[in-house]
Amino acid sequence: MKTNNPIYSSNHLKLTFGSFSSSIAFWIQIPLIIIIMYELTESPLKVTFANVTWSLPWSLLGGFAGSIASKYNDKKIMILGRSLSLISMVTLAMFAMLDYLNIIIVYITLFFHGSGIVIDFPAKRQLMLDILGRNYIVKGNAIEAFFWQLSTLIGPLMAALCLSIFSASTALFLICVFLFFNLLSIILIEYTYEGFSVTNTKTKIRDYIALLSKNKAVLTVCGITIIMNLFMFPSQSLIPFMAVEVLGKSSTFSSIILSTAAVGAIITSISLMILNTKRIGLIFGFCTSLCLFFLFIYSFSTYYILSLLLYAVVGVGIAGFGATQSSLIQITTTPKERGMAMGMLAMCIGSGPIGSFLYGVFAENYTAQLALRYLPISGLFILLLIIFSTKIIHKVTIDSRNED
Repeated sequence: MKTNNPIYSSNHLKLTFGSFSSSIAFWIQIPLIIIIMYELTESPLKVTFANVTWSLPWSLLGGFAGSIASKYNDKKIMILGRSLSLISMVTLAMFAMLDYLNIIIVYITLFFHGSGIVIDFPAKRQLMLDILGRNYIVKGNAIEAFFWQLSTLIGPLMAALCLSIFSASTALFLICVFLFFNLLSIILIEYTYEGFSVTNTKTKIRDYIALLSKNKAVLTVCGITIIMNLFMFPSQSLIPFMAVEVLGKSSTFSSIILSTAAVGAIITSISLMILNTKRIGLIFGFCTSLCLFFLFIYSFSTYYILSLLLYAVVGVGIAGFGATQSSLIQITTTPKERGMAMGMLAMCIGSGPIGSFLYGVFAENYTAQLALRYLPISGLFILLLIIFSTKIIHKVTIDSRNED
């Protein structure tokens, strides 16, 4: 049965398959790199720094990635980024297999791997909008969010199986397999590049300032993204401490807590896929506030069943944020400025290492429970200040138009 729904088009199915493969690779990588770095160094600081080197390209290269996405073929940019990620992880796997692995090699390969992901990010968002159009972009991002959350359940399990049965190098090669499928998916997409008549000049800082000054929606999304990467996402590293120190469970219980967030997120993603949602700005603001507020409430709970329920609501909020964040940028910008806006969003995501440092220092001095109590509520206060001062985000719908 033929359908005109772009969600079921071969191009979108290939793009979705690639995203799912990339997400599984990511969630195999997270526990695997932590274990590898721990065995190499036994230093919490050096283990944490491995995550920093992987995420550092977001802040360093986000603007560059957005600039090239505004001027060149999205498909070719994505092939470049995904090839860089694949080559980096193949290199890391080869060093592990030959038993030549050391911390410098891990840091360098993770940096180039992260660079490939950042280069891919703005181009992928533009290509998704080209494939789906404005009316289906929210559903497309919700589908991607669903598979992202599903991968949080699959990836760590695959990493654990590889480590228990085989070796770290085998797990690294498994990551490479999924990254290869991610690369193959974009190669197979049938895409005709329609360039814009833009002057091939270097994007300057004043261009970003001009965009933010005239487009309050982009300004608000970028500000809220920074808040989430400072006050929400880094909090996940403290979940094991909450499990042990507050709930009286083992540190492995933290995986169950994180799983409840994934379940809540999957419910939200499915709801956004099914419902014909237009008021995405309202969902974005509400869900962001929801996860910060319930993370604050979660810090008071001393009962593990209640903690699981509260953290599931946190997952609901995270999924709503993730499914609408890129959509808001995609529909409130013109084709000429979209790449630059997505690059700016990537730089805002790059604030995550600062948030990790903030949570680490606070927890070191005042306990993890107090960190999860005071930092999220501080983020919520700043979030509401941004929302009510800009007075724009709740007005954005999929029918909203940006003036050229």
